[in-house]
Amino acid sequence: MKNELIKKAFSEIENQTFGTTEQYLEVHNVEIENGNPKVERVDMESFNDVNIVYFPIQDEPFFLTVHFSKETHELLGVGTENGNQVYLTATSENLTFEQLSELTTLKGLSGWSVNDDRKNGKGKYTFSHLSFEPTKSRAYDLDTKLKLLLTELEKDVDGIKKLTEMSDAGISIHHQQYIDGNKGINFDIETINRLSRLNLGIDIDQYVFGNELKSVL
Repeated sequence: MKNELIKKAFSEIENQTFGTTEQYLEVHNVEIENGNPKVERVDMESFNDVNIVYFPIQDEPFFLTVHFSKETHELLGVGTENGNQVYLTATSENLTFEQLSELTTLKGLSGWSVNDDRKNGKGKYTFSHLSFEPTKSRAYDLDTKLKLLLTELEKDVDGIKKLTEMSDAGISIHHQQYIDGNKGINFDIETINRLSRLNLGIDIDQYVFGNELKSVL
């Protein structure tokens, strides 16, 4: 079924049967891989009634999305999804990266220690930094991406609380919005409660990208 949806999405990009498809592709180009539009992700697990195929757009951090009915696999429409990077971050002027890492059982951590040489070769870091980003792809809506991260963090609640007590720790969000998009940011009570149990706050950076759609006469 996944391959069938991808083929139908390819067809829509090529033939542009929806006016919105034509509008988006009039001012943007999807990335090409092996002669076909590059597929970033196919979402068949969401709890709503649609399956979604995500296509990266050339030189932009957001995505063209093609939506299908879960029940009939009928093409429902074409839109965009903002790019979302969501990760745990912790900083300290006293503890090293290794010391921060030892506070949690999480694997796949990255970062640096205070007094390490900066990556650009200019000076040394004045603080240690730790980050944890289990889901690298940005082709997720913000709510889903945040909940995926929280699920991983909840595997070590005590360790995350230690990080918040011994460093400046929280969740960082880079929300890369399409200029003609109009999708707000909100967190449901369940998510807020999960954040509270982990003693975590959120820092959100919002950016706007892309070309405006041309007016329809």
